[in-house]
Amino acid sequence: MNFRSIVTVGLSLCLVLGSSGNSYAAADGTAGTDYEGHWAQKQINRWLEQGWLTGFADGSVKPDQEISRAEFVTLINRCFEITDGRKAAVFSDLPKTSWAYGEFSKAIGAGYIEGYEGAVRPNAPVTRQEAAMIIFRLMKFETPAQEALSQFSDSDQIASWSRSEVTAAVNAGAMKGYPDGRFAPAKALTRAEAVSLLDNFTIPVGGGMPDATVTTPAVLGASDPTAIRDYKNVTISTYGVTLQNLLIHGDLLLDEAIGGGEVTLTNVEVKGKVIVHGADSVHLKDSALKQIIVQKKNGTARLVAEGSTLVTSVSAQSGVELEEGGGAGAGFTEINLPAGLPAGIAVTLSGIFGAGNIEAKGSVLHLKKGSVSTLNVAAAAAGLKVELDQGTTVTRAILNAATNVTGAGRVLAATVNEGAKGSSFANKPASLDGSQKDSITISAALPAVASSGGSNGSNGDSGSTGGNTTTPAALPLISGITVTQGPENMYTNSAAVLLNFEGLSPDIRAAADHPGYYFTAAAEAVPNPVNVYTRHLPDMSVRFSFPVSPEHLKDYMTIILYDRSNKAIGYNVVKLDLSAKYAVLNEQAIRFTSGVGITRDVRDGLIRDRIAVDGEWIAQHPEAKFYSYIANTQLPYITNAARDFNIKHVSSQILYLEQVTNDVYGISIESFADYAAPFYTVPDFQEQYMIVFYDDKMNVAGYYQGASVLTDQQAADTVAYKINQLPAAAALTLADKEAVNWTYGRYTGLTDAQKVLLEVTAANKIIALKAAADQL
Repeated sequence: MNFRSIVTVGLSLCLVLGSSGNSYAAADGTAGTDYEGHWAQKQINRWLEQGWLTGFADGSVKPDQEISRAEFVTLINRCFEITDGRKAAVFSDLPKTSWAYGEFSKAIGAGYIEGYEGAVRPNAPVTRQEAAMIIFRLMKFETPAQEALSQFSDSDQIASWSRSEVTAAVNAGAMKGYPDGRFAPAKALTRAEAVSLLDNFTIPVGGGMPDATVTTPAVLGASDPTAIRDYKNVTISTYGVTLQNLLIHGDLLLDEAIGGGEVTLTNVEVKGKVIVHGADSVHLKDSALKQIIVQKKNGTARLVAEGSTLVTSVSAQSGVELEEGGGAGAGFTEINLPAGLPAGIAVTLSGIFGAGNIEAKGSVLHLKKGSVSTLNVAAAAAGLKVELDQGTTVTRAILNAATNVTGAGRVLAATVNEGAKGSSFANKPASLDGSQKDSITISAALPAVASSGGSNGSNGDSGSTGGNTTTPAALPLISGITVTQGPENMYTNSAAVLLNFEGLSPDIRAAADHPGYYFTAAAEAVPNPVNVYTRHLPDMSVRFSFPVSPEHLKDYMTIILYDRSNKAIGYNVVKLDLSAKYAVLNEQAIRFTSGVGITRDVRDGLIRDRIAVDGEWIAQHPEAKFYSYIANTQLPYITNAARDFNIKHVSSQILYLEQVTNDVYGISIESFADYAAPFYTVPDFQEQYMIVFYDDKMNVAGYYQGASVLTDQQAADTVAYKINQLPAAAALTLADKEAVNWTYGRYTGLTDAQKVLLEVTAANKIIALKAAADQL
C-alpha cells in the first residue's frame, strides 16, 4: 500500500457538508455541468483534474447520487495509489468477471475491507457508519472510549460493530452530526459527500500539504512509528490531544482555546515553530523541535522533555517550567528570555541545560534541579533574580547587568562586567573575573563543612565513611604529608592536587591502611574522623593525584590516616590556595571499546572501584589530554543506565578533570547504605561507569563506558548484603514486596559458582522471603 498521498485525520470538516453549503466557481473559470454551483464544486474540480473521479458518458458527475461500495473503494484506491491486487477477493457476491473484483482485491490487501459473512455487497450504497469503519481501518486510528456518541439523539441506532469506529472519526473531527442532533448512521453517502470526505485525507499535488486543526480530544497521527504522516501547519484547539508519528513542515500552534489541559507529542518533528498560547502541560516524547515560543496570557506552561527529545531553543515570553524527565536525548538546549517582556516573568528549570540567555528586565530564573552550562545576562536584564536550589550549579555566569543570586546552589565561575556592578551571591563563586568582580556582595557565608559530599549526589569530592570508624581521645598531628599544585596541574574546570606521603615515618607508614580527606571553609580546632563528607582512598600509596572541585579551591583540607580496622591514627590540615580555569564542555564523542580497566574491591562495608587507563592505549591516542569519570549511581536521577547515562550528564555534572599520564587511577568509593533512592531502584551492583576523554582545547575526544569486573566472591558478597537489609519473612509487608523481588532477581542471576560462595543463611532467607512475598 502506498501512503505517499495519505495524511492523518484532524481537520474539523464535516463528513457530510449538506447541500446548503457554500457555492464555488469552477476552478478553471468555465461553467460546469451538473455540479456548477454545488457546495462540493471545488473538491469535485480537483478530483476530476487529478483523475481520481470520472464523470458519466454524458459529461455529468451526478454529485447527489448515492455512491456504491464498489465506487467508494475505487475512489480510495485511486487517490491513495493502492495498486497491489494480488490478494484474492473471495466473496460470494463478487465474481472474478466483475469490473470491481480487482478494486476489492486491492482493498483486501490494504486491509480496509473485510466483508459481511462471506459477502461484500459491491452494489449497495455506502452508509455513514460503514464509511467510518472503512476510514478507521484505512487511517489506522486508535480505538477510543465511546463517550462522544452521547451527543447524538440517535446514538442508540449506531450499530454495535461500528460504535468505536464512529467515535474515533467524531473524536478526530472528521465526522459530525446534523443540525437536528442526529448522526444518521444508516444514511447513504452521495458521490459529492464521498469526495469531500476523502479529500480531507489527501495531499493536493498542486497545492502542497494540508493544514490540520484538532478541535476535539483525539489522537492525530499514525499508530505505526514507521508510517510518518506529513502536515504543513497544525493547530490544536482543545486539551486531551496526542500527536504521534508526525512530521510538521510548518508551525504547530497550541491555541488559547486549549485552556488548562494537557497535550502530548510522541515522535513528532516540527521544522517550524511550536507556539504555546494554551495548555498547562505539554509532554514531549522522542520528538525533535527547533523552536518553542511560550506566550500564554494566563498561568504557567509546563513542558516536559522525555526519551530522545531534542528542543534546540525555547523563547519564554510568559511563565514556563521546563523539566527533563529522563532519557537519552539532549532535552532543552537553549533557553531565552527576550527583551521587552513585562517584569516578573519566571522560568523554572529541572534538568541539564546548555545556555540561558537573559535579556528581559526584572525576570526570575529558578533552577530547581540540575545545572546550567552558561548563563548570559545582557545589559538590558537589570534586576534579574537567579534562585539556585540545593545541589544545583551554574558552570559559568557572564553578567552584564546587576544580578541577585540566591539559594544553596553554586555559581562555579562568574565574569562580572561593568553593567553588573553590585551583583550579589548567596555563595561566593569559586572563580571570579571581570572589571566589577570586586563590587559583588556575598549574602550568606559558606557552612563550616562544604555541602558537596555523599557518593550519590554532587559534583564535589564525594566519599563515604567506611564502616565503623572510631575516634581516639586525642588524635596526633602527623608530619610528612604535603599537598601541592604545579602549573601542569591547573586544568580546565578543575584544580588537580598531588597528595604526597613520602615524608611519613616508617612506623606511621606501617600502621596506616589508607588515608581519607575532607574540606572545611575554616580551620578546625579538632579534626573529625567521622565527618560524613570524608573521602576514603583505597590504600596507602606514596602519592595520589586527584581533582578538587571549584568550591574547595581556597578551603582547608583535613587529611586523616586510618588503620586496618578504620581507626584514625593521625591527621594533618593544609590550607589550599588552588587555581582553575573554566570552559563550556561540548557533548560530542565517539565510544572507545578498549584502553580502560575497572576492577572492584568489597571490604569493610565499602564498594571500592579502581579505574585504570592503559599506558599503551594513551600512547596510541595522543589527543586524549584530560579525562573525567563517574558511576551512574552517583547521579541520583539516573534510573536506567543504558538509556539515561550519557555524555551530556558527565560533561554537565563532572566539571573537574584529571590529566592523562601513563597509567592513571581514579577511585570511586560507595557505601552500601548511601543510596538516596530505595536500593532496588539501582539496576545492579555493577553500575555503569563513563570515562570521558578531552583534548587540550576541551573538545571531547571520546569516551569509554563499562561496568566494574567482579570476582565470584564479590558478586556473592554484594547480593548477601542486600539480602541482609531485608526484613525477616515473618515481618514481611506488601510494601517490601518490590524490594524482595528485586533482590531475588539478583540472587537468581548469580552463577552456580557464585551461589556456592553465598552465605547459607542469606540464601535461605531470600528463598523464604520470595515464597512469603508471592503469598501477599
